[in-house]
Amino acid sequence: MEVYARDLPTAGTQLETKLALITAVSQVIHRPPVLKSNEIRSNFQVDVRPLTHPQAHSHLQPSFHPTHTNRSQRLIATLTFPTSELGHRFLSAVVRNPVKIFNNLSPIQFEPSLRNGRRIIPHPQLIKSLKDSRFKETTEVIQELKELELTQKPIPISLIDFGRTCQHLNKPAFSSEYTLCLPSESSQLTFDIDQKFILLTWTTQERSKKIVIQLQTLRKIEACSPWVILELARPPQFEELVNKIPSYFTGPLPPLDKHDAGPRIRVHGYPHTKADVFPFVNNQIRIQFASETAFQNFCSLKVAVPLPKIISFSRTIVEKDHYDPERIKAIHENLVCFTIPVAFQIESLLHNSILLPYQILRVCQALMGIDECVAERALVQFIEKYSENNQGTKNGLQASKPVYLQVLQEALKASAQEANLNHLKIEGGDSFPCRTVTITPTRLSLQGPQIEQSNSILRLYQQTENFLRVSLADETGHRLRASREVEIHHLLRNRYRPFLTKGMILCGRKFEFLGYSNSALKDHQAWFVCPFYKGDQLVTAASIRAKLGDFSKVIRIPARYMARIAQAFTSTRRSLTLRPSEVTRMDDVERNGSCFTDGVGTISKDLVDEVHRVLNVGNIRKSISSTCYQIRLGGFKGMLSLDPTLKGKVVRMRPSMDKFDAPDSLTLDIAGTFTKPLVAYLNRPLIKLLEDLGIPSEVFLRLQDKIIRKVENSRSSPKLAGNLMQQYSMGSGSGMPSMLHKLSELLVDDRAVESDFIEECYDLMTVQCLRDLKYRGRIPLDKSYTLVGVADEDNFLPPDSIYVCVQNPNAAPVYLEGSFAVTRSPSLHPGDVRVVNAVGKLDPKRAPRLSSLMNCVAFPIQGERSLPSCLGGGDLDGDLFTVIGLPQLVPKRSKIQRPASYSPPEMRKLDRDCTIADGADFFLDYISSDLVGMIATRHLHIADQCPEGTLNESCIKLAELHSDAVDYPKTG
Repeated sequence: MEVYARDLPTAGTQLETKLALITAVSQVIHRPPVLKSNEIRSNFQVDVRPLTHPQAHSHLQPSFHPTHTNRSQRLIATLTFPTSELGHRFLSAVVRNPVKIFNNLSPIQFEPSLRNGRRIIPHPQLIKSLKDSRFKETTEVIQELKELELTQKPIPISLIDFGRTCQHLNKPAFSSEYTLCLPSESSQLTFDIDQKFILLTWTTQERSKKIVIQLQTLRKIEACSPWVILELARPPQFEELVNKIPSYFTGPLPPLDKHDAGPRIRVHGYPHTKADVFPFVNNQIRIQFASETAFQNFCSLKVAVPLPKIISFSRTIVEKDHYDPERIKAIHENLVCFTIPVAFQIESLLHNSILLPYQILRVCQALMGIDECVAERALVQFIEKYSENNQGTKNGLQASKPVYLQVLQEALKASAQEANLNHLKIEGGDSFPCRTVTITPTRLSLQGPQIEQSNSILRLYQQTENFLRVSLADETGHRLRASREVEIHHLLRNRYRPFLTKGMILCGRKFEFLGYSNSALKDHQAWFVCPFYKGDQLVTAASIRAKLGDFSKVIRIPARYMARIAQAFTSTRRSLTLRPSEVTRMDDVERNGSCFTDGVGTISKDLVDEVHRVLNVGNIRKSISSTCYQIRLGGFKGMLSLDPTLKGKVVRMRPSMDKFDAPDSLTLDIAGTFTKPLVAYLNRPLIKLLEDLGIPSEVFLRLQDKIIRKVENSRSSPKLAGNLMQQYSMGSGSGMPSMLHKLSELLVDDRAVESDFIEECYDLMTVQCLRDLKYRGRIPLDKSYTLVGVADEDNFLPPDSIYVCVQNPNAAPVYLEGSFAVTRSPSLHPGDVRVVNAVGKLDPKRAPRLSSLMNCVAFPIQGERSLPSCLGGGDLDGDLFTVIGLPQLVPKRSKIQRPASYSPPEMRKLDRDCTIADGADFFLDYISSDLVGMIATRHLHIADQCPEGTLNESCIKLAELHSDAVDYPKTG
C-alpha cells in the first residue's frame, strides 16, 4: 500500500527529512499497538522529493534526487508498505498519535495515495522486494542512505591506466600498456545507482569523454592507495559528448553539465600512439585518485553500491610493453606458416586474452611441424583447460617450465592419440565446422569451430576453412542497437565499416566481405572469405559473387542487389542436380494487381520421392514425406508444392520466383521441409488484436490459467513434462522430450522421478514457459496450427476458404473443416486477422493436386485479392500462417476489418552500378535504422492505452510504418 505524506517541515534538507521520517515511521509500525505480538517486523520504503519533480537525468549523469535542497523548499513523501493491512494500521495509529519531526509543532498529514480519485497501486516488484528481503534495522537503513549520499558526490581522479596484471621479479605487478593522464579540474569518478554504472569522465576543450563501466561486469577490485585496479568481465563502453564551451575560453575546464553538451557519441576507444595495444588491455583498468581522501571515499562504499569485496593488495607498476607492435607483427608472420584452422586457434589466444604475445610466440614454436588436425584439436583442448584451471595472465603464473607449455604438451599428446577420430573435419555433407569472429566496439573475439548447416556457396567450394562468419555486436555479445540517448553512426562508420570495405587481417591472411543471408542480416552477421585456389583458379569474394548469376536488373539498387546475393547464403540441404529439361516455366495467377501465386511453383511426385530419399539417407527413422519444400534453385527462390499430375521428374517455376538469371546453376537446394504441423501460439499483439475484434478478455484469462496449471502439473510425471517440452518446442536438439517419454515407458506408474538432473531440467522448462507467458503472452493453442502457405493449383477453393490436412508422426491425418481464423505474425493492423472456411476432406478426383497436400495451408486463387496479401502483406515464398480452430478465438465475421493495403515504398537507386562497398553501407544502415521492434512496442503501448485499441489512428499509422520497416532489407 502507498501512503502520501504532506506538510513536511522545511527545517532540514531532503536527506535529513528522509532520515527523520524513517525513524519516526519505524517507531510507529515496529512497536505496539501496530506491531502485533509474535508478528515479524516488516520493511517499508520512504521516498522524499521536492514538490516539483526534477527532470530525469540521462545515464551519463549520476541519476539521483538532489539531497541538498534548500531548507525552505517544500517537500513531499510517499511511504510504501508491503501489505494494505499494515498501511491501514499505520494510518489509524497516526490519527491517534500524530507524527512530528525536527521538534516541529505541526504534525505530518498522512493519507492514501490517489491519482484521479483512485488509489495508487505500488509496483509489484517493489512489494515483492519488501516482503522477500531480510528485515533491516532502522540504523542499517540510515547508514545505507548516508553512504548513498556519498555516491552522489564526484570523486576526483588523476589517471586511467589500461594494462595487465602479471609477475615482475617474482612479485605481483601491473604492466601499464596505455595511460590516460587526465586534466585535474574536470576528471572524476561518479556512480549511477539507478542504471548501475561507474562513470569515469573528463573534459577537453572540444569534447567530454566518458568511460561507462557496468557494475555487474566487475569481477575483482584490488586497492592500494592512491589507486585501485578493476578487473572486468568485458570491456567498458566509451562515449564522447561534443562541448559547447567557447573556443576562446582559456580557464580551467569545468565538469561538463548536460546543458552544455551536444549528442552523446559512441566511440571505439580514444586516440593513442599504440594502435595495436588497446583492444587487448581494455578489461583491466587502474584508476589513480587525486588524493588520499578520494581514495578512502571510494573504498568506504560497502552497502549502497553493489561492488565486489575490495581487496587490499600491493602491486608494482611496470611498463613491460607486452603488446609492443613488433611482437604483434611477429605473431602475424608466424601465423602464415600454419593452416587457417590452426592459425585461428592461435589467433584466439591473443584476441581472447588467454596468453601474452611472448607466450604465443613460444606456442608457435612448439607447434611447428605438428600435423594440422592434431594441432587444432590440441589447441581447442588447451584453450578450454588452461582458461579454466590456470587463468593464464590473470594471475601471472610462472614456473621453471611455464605452465601453459606443460598444458599444451599434454593436449598435444592426447590429440595425437585421437588422430584417427578427427571430429573437427567433415568431408562434404550438409554440415561444416564454422568459425566465428565477433567484432565489438573495442576488440575481436574468436569462437569455434562449431558444426553448422551449410549453404550452396560452401558446398560449391569445399575449402570451408577459408570462410568466416563475422558478427557485428556490442561488448555484451548482443546486437548493436541505436537509441535516443546514444548516436552509433560514428561507431559504425569508424569502427565497423573499415572491416567491411577494406577487409580483416586474421590468421596471417586478409579476409574480405562476401555477403550475408536474410536471416543473418537480422542478426548483424555476414560471411567473409580469404582468397584461395580451387585447382589452378584463384577464388576471391568478387569472383564468388560474379559466379552466382546475372544481377543486371538490380545492380543499381543496393538493397535489392544484396538481397539477391543473400539467396546463396541461406542455410540449405543439397538434394540433387536437375537437368535443364526438368526445369519448366508457368505463368503466375494475377488479378487486380494482386498475385495469387506469389513465390510458389510445383514439383512432380517422382521428384518428391527422389528428394525425400536423398534427404533421409542414413536416417533410420521413417518420416512422413513432405508435400511441399522451400527451395533455392539458381536464381529461383520460394516454395514448391506437390503436383501428382506431373509425369516424370520435373519442377515448374513461376516468374514471381525468378529473382535473377543463373542458368548454369541447377542444384535443387532445400531450405525447409514440412513433415509435421508446427504449434500455434498466441502472443501479445495477437491477443490485443483479437480482443479488439470482439473476443472477451475472459477467454484469454482462462487459456492463461489452463497453461499455468499444465506447467505446474507437468512436474508430476516424465510423460507430461515431455509433452509440454514438445508443445513449447523445447529441448528438441538434445532429444530431451523423447528421452522423458522413454523414461515414462520404463516406469510402471509414470511417477515423478527423483533425480537432480531431471529436476534441473524441469526447473528450466518451468521458468522458460512462465517467462514466455509473462513477457510475451505466449500461449500454445489446441486445435490450431502454424503452417506454410501454398496456392490451390486446382482452382477449386472459392474466395475466403482454405484447405488444410495435418498429420503428426505415427498419427492419422486430420482434415480441418468449418470456421477458422487465419493470421500471420506479426499482426498489427486490425485487418490482419481473417475468418475463413476450411473445406475438409476432398475427393482426389475433383481436386487431385489439392487433396495430395499435407501439413500446409492452401489458399484460393479466386477472388478480388490474394488472401495471403491480406494477412500483413504475406506471400507464398515460405511465409508461415497461423490457423486458429478454437471456436472461442474465432471472431464474428461482422467484426472483421478491411485488410491493410500499402503502397510499396520507393526503392533507393543509384545513378551507377553499385559495388560491394555500397552493399556494406546498406548493411550498416540497416543496423542503425532497424526500428521494427521499437515500432511494434510503441504500437502495443498505444493500443493498450486507447479505448479504440488497434483501431486507433496512431496504431493504424504505426502498422504501416512497421510494414515499411519489415520491408527495409528489400527496399532500402
